[in-house]
Amino acid sequence: MKQRARSAAKRREATLKMPNEETLKVGVISCSGEEIAEGTISRLATRRVLELLRPGQAVTICLPLFLSGGQEERDFARRHPTIAVDGCSKRCAKRGTEMHSGPVNVSLVVSEILNGKCGGCSRSAKSQSEVDKEAIWRVSERIAAEIDALLAQNSQAECGEESDAACACTRPVPGGSLEIDGRTVTVAGLPLIFEHLAESGLAADDSSADRLLETVRIYHPIEPGEEQAYKSSLVEAYKHYRGQT
Repeated sequence: MKQRARSAAKRREATLKMPNEETLKVGVISCSGEEIAEGTISRLATRRVLELLRPGQAVTICLPLFLSGGQEERDFARRHPTIAVDGCSKRCAKRGTEMHSGPVNVSLVVSEILNGKCGGCSRSAKSQSEVDKEAIWRVSERIAAEIDALLAQNSQAECGEESDAACACTRPVPGGSLEIDGRTVTVAGLPLIFEHLAESGLAADDSSADRLLETVRIYHPIEPGEEQAYKSSLVEAYKHYRGQT
């Protein structure tokens, strides 16, 4: 047990001590409760965001260590934007963070995001059903969108002056490329979007255009005049992903 705690502490230090302090990151503090499925969903969704949807743009803060006096966690939450992801309306992550480090920027509650529709979800991360996967995806999408909003706010405040060097907080997340009106654009998490929609049974044909556009908007700004171009390009890319072209 002691060895496991020391290993966790080393991983925590490596995560929070960033080599480039100019790179703004968002702290995500997820629920630590295991008695309800929403607590498990909050942790799995947070991990998905950190590892797949927004790598390099956010770090997780361990709530138990935070509450037990972890100074690095508390200092990080004071200096950086933070998102609390709670499983239920008790909002333990939010309350604990605000008690020791000040107000969180965003407070999310899994049960509210899912609108109470989590009856078929499992408390165990090892026995995920399609219902669990859909719930985790929806919550991770919401967390990712809130991270984008926080980074956008800070980039406007800190990166307003023109510079030859791109601000680290506005660099695109690795994703998939699309050809839009003769130019190449990168959509963050595009392969994951396709994977999720394929798992949900979305057909690889023209009928998928609206759903593809709606989902991609979460990660990528699309002007009204570009909607049709995005639809066409997304449909072709999705067909290619599904092996239809």
